[in-house]
Amino acid sequence: MDRRTFLESIVVTVAGVAALDSIGSLLVVPDAQARRFGVVKDVREIPINLIDNPDLKPIGGTYNLEFDDLDRNILVVHVNPKLFVGVDIKCTHRACEVNYDADHTRFYCPCHGAQYDIYGRVIQGPATKNLNYYHAELQGDEVMVTLYGEDDPVPANCVPPPADRTKAAPADTSERP
Repeated sequence: MDRRTFLESIVVTVAGVAALDSIGSLLVVPDAQARRFGVVKDVREIPINLIDNPDLKPIGGTYNLEFDDLDRNILVVHVNPKLFVGVDIKCTHRACEVNYDADHTRFYCPCHGAQYDIYGRVIQGPATKNLNYYHAELQGDEVMVTLYGEDDPVPANCVPPPADRTKAAPADTSERP
């Protein structure tokens, strides 16, 4: 390649980068349109160290994860050796704090009796809306919880698997602890 061709290719490359940078700044998606286009604005992975938070380590263990700047209050649960989950802690019926029932592997509201499956889906009213579900995964000595903003599309790993409709959940009328 001769000197002239080399210099022309550098000039063209620099001009192309400058043009793309200018166009890119025009393509910023406003917040109102971000949701429509599926732009994820605020997805984060938050670590919970099991050494520092031993209550979450045993099966049936729980941890309350509060994340103020996203206005999230999440109940993280160790369901079985291979499964950690997180759900919004506020019942969708009257915003009482839900608890986890390890014996029946479900969440329940002590105020009015609503029950949710392990992924936050309503299995008994009076609640009619599911709890938000958050993916939680064990990575070494940490549980990584995927958080997303209220206006963000739900990340793929925070979409619960299909409900198992082959098993009918027995009605539990006993008193809650």
